[in-house]
Amino acid sequence: MARPGNPKEKILATAARLFYEQGYNATGINQVLEEAGVAKASLYSHFGSKDELGLAYLKAARQEWFQAVTTVVEAKTAPLDRLLAPFDFLETQLPRQGFRGCRFINMLAEIGGSHKEMQQQVAEHKRKLRRYLHQLLLAIPGVEGHPSADTWADTIYLLFEGAIVETKVFRDVWPVKAAKKTIKHLLSKL
Repeated sequence: MARPGNPKEKILATAARLFYEQGYNATGINQVLEEAGVAKASLYSHFGSKDELGLAYLKAARQEWFQAVTTVVEAKTAPLDRLLAPFDFLETQLPRQGFRGCRFINMLAEIGGSHKEMQQQVAEHKRKLRRYLHQLLLAIPGVEGHPSADTWADTIYLLFEGAIVETKVFRDVWPVKAAKKTIKHLLSKL
């Protein structure tokens, strides 16, 4: 039975939930349509295929994720607190999401090299995150121009990514806390 609302938004919201909760490959189009309460014609008129829906999901997820992280960062004023804010975000969000990990890495694990455009969206998300963390790091007094700044930025990015994976493995936020502690130690010599 169709529910009121924009069919495109309903399809995308339903697909996003299902792709993250049960996986891209395990989610069939018929399930998405049934749970969204829309006709099959709506899917094909708005997205064309499941792959196009997957691509739209990744684009929307990146925008939503960065909005949420930026909100947490902007609430902080001290440069180190701003750098650690994305980790604070993980510490609250990952348990709320049932320790399912990163939706981008989860998607990449499922699609492998078979969907180049989706693979590019995942890579773009990670590149943007890496640049963002680097930018936050450079705002800390004494970092910009330091010979180790680029190495520190890469280390922080890898700590962030590793914390997400290990949080999924252990179903606990201790990896995020350990990453934050490591960053504080790394930058304590400034």
